[in-house]
Amino acid sequence: MTTFDRIKTYLPYLLPVLLTYSRSIADLTIVLVGGLFLFKSYQEKKWEWTGDKWFIAAVIFCLYCILINSPLSIKPFESLAYSIFFIRWPIFAMALVYWILNDKYSFKKFIIAMIFVLIFIIFDTWWQYFSGSDIFGYESYAPGRLTGPFRSHLYVGAWIAKLAVLPPLIIIIYDHFKPSLNQKKIITSSFILMMLAFLTVYISGERMALLLITTSVIFYLLGIFLSKDSPKGIIFGAFILCLICIILFANHYPGVTDRAIYSTVEKIINWKQSDYGLVWRSAYDVWMQSPITGVGLHKYREACNALGTYGTLGDNAGPGVCFHPHNISLELLSETGVIGFILFFSMVATLFISQLKDFFLKGEYLKFSLIFSTLFTCFLPIASSTSFFSNKYASIIWLLIGAILSVNNISKNLYKHK
Repeated sequence: MTTFDRIKTYLPYLLPVLLTYSRSIADLTIVLVGGLFLFKSYQEKKWEWTGDKWFIAAVIFCLYCILINSPLSIKPFESLAYSIFFIRWPIFAMALVYWILNDKYSFKKFIIAMIFVLIFIIFDTWWQYFSGSDIFGYESYAPGRLTGPFRSHLYVGAWIAKLAVLPPLIIIIYDHFKPSLNQKKIITSSFILMMLAFLTVYISGERMALLLITTSVIFYLLGIFLSKDSPKGIIFGAFILCLICIILFANHYPGVTDRAIYSTVEKIINWKQSDYGLVWRSAYDVWMQSPITGVGLHKYREACNALGTYGTLGDNAGPGVCFHPHNISLELLSETGVIGFILFFSMVATLFISQLKDFFLKGEYLKFSLIFSTLFTCFLPIASSTSFFSNKYASIIWLLIGAILSVNNISKNLYKHK
C-alpha cells in the first residue's frame, strides 16, 4: 500500500471534522490535500482532470485576478498573493473527485462521517438552546442567536443549512452500491434528518440560513414528488408531522418565531433601511470606484473604509459595515469588477450544466433536485453570507463542490460497468 493509498483510507473519515471547526486547520488541510494531489498527478502523469471545463473556467478567473485585477488593485502585492492562492480551492475539489472520493467505498466513509458531524452540531445547538451553553461550555452569542460548537462565531445556522444537503446525496449512489438496501427508507431517513436540520436552523437565529434550507427542503420535496419510485405517501406524512411540530414549537417559543419569521419579513420589506441594506449600499459604492476591474481581490475593507461614509470607526454606520459585503455577487463586483463577476459565474454556470444535464435528460428528478439545491445553496447570487473567499466559509463550499463532482463521477462510472 502506497502513502497515497494510506491517506485515502483515512482522510474521507477526517475531512468533515478537519474542515468544520478550525479556520487554520481547514486551510492547512486544503493546501496539503491539494499539494499531495498535484504531486500524485505529476508522479503518475495523470493530468486529465485539468481538462474539465469548469476547472478551465476557474483557472481563467484566477489568471484574470493575477494578471489584470491585481496590478490595478489599491494594494497590488496583497491582491496578487490572494489571487495566486485562490487556485487551491478548485484543485482541492479536483483532489476529491480524482483521488480522495473517487469510488463508492470512499464516498460512503465520507458520508458516514459527515452525518455524525451534522448530528453532533444539531445536538450541541439544541443543548445550547435549552441550557444557555453548549456541551463545551460556550455560551450563546446573544438571546436568540446561537453558536453551537463554534464558540463566539455565528456559523451554526449557515453550516447546518449547507451540510444538511450532503446526506441525501447518498441516494444517488446507493442504488448502485447496495441494491438490496431499501431505497424508500434511505429517502425517508434523509428527509427526516433534513427537517431536523431545518428546525435547528430555525432556532439558530440566522435568517438567510433559514431561507436557504427552506429552499433546499422545497427542492427535495419537488424531486420526491416528481420521481416515480419515491415514497410520496410516507414523505407527505413525515412532512405534515414535522410541520405540526414546527408550528407547536413556534407557538410555545414566540421569541424564536419573532426572530425567524416576523423580523425576517420586516427586514425584507424595509430592506433599504435595514443593516443589510446599509452593507449592500456600501458594497455598491465600493464597486462604483472601479466598476470594470474592481478594487482588488480581498481589498474590500480598505476600499470601504477609504470612502469615509461607511467606515467602522467614529461614524453613524456602526461596527462591521466594512468587514465584507455579505453577498457573493457584490463581493465579486466590488473586488474583481464586472469582468471578474462574469468570469466567476461562467465557472458556476459550467458547473451547473455539467453536473445537472444528464440527470435532467434521464428524468431522474430526485437526483437532479439534490444536486441543484446543493449548488444553489453554495452560489445563490442574492444570498447574504460571510465572505466567499474566507478560509472558513470557502472550505465548506469547495467541500460541497468536490462532493457533488465525486457523486456524479462515481455514478457515471457505475453506469458504465452495468
